[in-house]
Amino acid sequence: MKNNNSEMMTQVKSGSRQVKYKTQFFPVLGVLLFAPFTAEYMIGYLDITGNFGLMFLYVIFFGPLYGGAALIIREVTRRAGFGWLTIITLAIAFGLFQAGMIDHGLFNPAFQDIDYWQDLRDPTYIPFLGVSAYQAVDFISGHVIWSIMVPIVIIEIFFPARRREPWLSNLGLAIIIILYLIASAFIFQDQMTMDHFLPSITQFISTGIIMIGLIITSFTLRKHNTTNSEKTAPNPFFVGVITLFLLSMHTIIELLAVLLQFSSDFMMEWSGVILRLMALLLLGYFIFIWSKRKGWNAMHYLALAGGAMLTRTWAAYLIQPLGNVSSYNKFIGNTIFLIGVMLLIILGVYIIRKKDINTFD
Repeated sequence: MKNNNSEMMTQVKSGSRQVKYKTQFFPVLGVLLFAPFTAEYMIGYLDITGNFGLMFLYVIFFGPLYGGAALIIREVTRRAGFGWLTIITLAIAFGLFQAGMIDHGLFNPAFQDIDYWQDLRDPTYIPFLGVSAYQAVDFISGHVIWSIMVPIVIIEIFFPARRREPWLSNLGLAIIIILYLIASAFIFQDQMTMDHFLPSITQFISTGIIMIGLIITSFTLRKHNTTNSEKTAPNPFFVGVITLFLLSMHTIIELLAVLLQFSSDFMMEWSGVILRLMALLLLGYFIFIWSKRKGWNAMHYLALAGGAMLTRTWAAYLIQPLGNVSSYNKFIGNTIFLIGVMLLIILGVYIIRKKDINTFD
């Protein structure tokens, strides 16, 4: 009888594993396909802007590069039982790794022969580090928010039943890591061939040390109690508006300066860097405080991700893409993304209400 019970338990566990493994294929695929759009396409700076055929083709590389990184970070965090603070810290490490060690944009003085690269780099260039403070904040915050956080939040909302669980088997995780490394190696080689540039040994080592420090720190950050305040969380719409405003603030200031016929160059100088950091830190402070209040739920996370995506889609209209992208293709591409994000937010609201998602840890 004992043996029969043992066999029965083994079969039940095996069956459970199979169902779970099958269910998790779709969220994994969702992150791989969605991350390139939030990380690269929505902002509309690439020379393939408006060409959706090439965009989907390039997912072959951008999917493992950004979606793979998001999946690895999420998987490690969920398996260890940690929360969003760990994901954010690991995302910062990824942003530093991507910009410093893979595409070298953090250190490259002439990235892809972009005409205005020096205008972005020189005003806040720190000689002993070999980096621009403006570009460092821009690159790393961009990777944290749009390459990692937004794809994870959106796909977890669309697959709420598995949002607190790992999505990959050991084999699946190994495959994603390999695909990520292959994509990273491709980007590394492509950038080195194109620009004939490599960071110095000192830059590689210092970047690695900071990354290791961030990774170690990330696993000291336990989940904070989200219900230790008697105050009520703000309305999700308000959270989304604040997110949109603070993430768009530097662009709004630049636009107002141009409309009022003032120079907007100060936004690429130290004053602009400080303003941008203050906006990011203020948003982080609000999220940390609000998420501890009663009623903080999936709708608030959707508002955060929605505000971040809308920031990219409206700002894309002001950005001149690389290469020879026609105004028509640019406008059509930007508009499709803007409408797509709005529909995605509406769909997210529908899913949250239909499936009655009250918590979102």
